[in-house]
Amino acid sequence: MNSSLSTAVLCSVAIVATGCGDAAKTFVVLDNHYAPSPPTSRLTVYRAAWLAVRFSDAVGPSESSEPQSTVGASANTAYVILAPGWDATSTSPPDARILLQSRAGFEAHLNDTLHIPVDDSAFEGNCAVGSHLSQAQADFIAQLVFHDAFASLHYDAATCTTTSTRDAGAP
Repeated sequence: MNSSLSTAVLCSVAIVATGCGDAAKTFVVLDNHYAPSPPTSRLTVYRAAWLAVRFSDAVGPSESSEPQSTVGASANTAYVILAPGWDATSTSPPDARILLQSRAGFEAHLNDTLHIPVDDSAFEGNCAVGSHLSQAQADFIAQLVFHDAFASLHYDAATCTTTSTRDAGAP
């Protein structure tokens, strides 16, 4: 096979196999479906993760994230840190945090935009509505998925509370 034909075949296979090239535009968007009021109990998405996509910018109630580039993928679990009563424009991290895990996986189709709705019907773990994660689920999310946001913190899945581990031995 001549080199120009080999190159054309390899390029065609790479585009089909990986979705690369200008035609492949696959995105994921986080849609915060929680209501914006009252302000003291509004639920802001502080952080989120799905597959290899990390949502580092907060998403206020009734708002959506910026589209994040991704690849086509089968169903994968999504994880969220909610910050009750926290303002998404704040420069300090929230004091209260609630860990959520999607009830089902979300899949992204090539050349499409996946919208992940963040609410109590799509996610479990919001104690305020009687939905709880197991402590093992919460530990996995806090220690592995969001280890940076939970450094020196402990999350209690039964009460949806976060405490500092620095104060654990203090009288």
